[in-house]
Amino acid sequence: MKNIPQITIYAKQAGVSITPHERRSEGRATEGRVALRFFRLTSGSSAIRFIAEPAEAFALHGKIHKVLRDGGQESLNHSFEGRDGEVQTRLTVERWERNGKSGYAFSVQRGEEHLNVPVHPDRFLYVAEFLRHLSLQQAWVEEPMHTAD
Repeated sequence: MKNIPQITIYAKQAGVSITPHERRSEGRATEGRVALRFFRLTSGSSAIRFIAEPAEAFALHGKIHKVLRDGGQESLNHSFEGRDGEVQTRLTVERWERNGKSGYAFSVQRGEEHLNVPVHPDRFLYVAEFLRHLSLQQAWVEEPMHTAD
């Protein structure tokens, strides 16, 4: 059995799980990544995965600290070629205020789909530190096997 670093945050209707990830591509070395998987807490709904490079996970750590310090929101954007053309995904960390209440949230948007996960300030900071940790842990490339001469 292998222990894998992971944190999962649950809100009323959605959640986000953050784990190490391996990027495997045909003809390329396997590389470390960080996966943020956003999901709804209803059965049968699909999840949205945002796969970050280690440096992006570290940048997200910095963006969370900036939002904690200054408020507002910060985002990371990805695009890739899907079956129906280019797919845009935006991951946002934010401080929100509504009806005299405020808090923090992680959200992801892909096309018409949008998932929002509110979080307490201490957990928001914990996620930042977890992303910093994973950004260093996942900064690797699999070395090809060499045959002995």
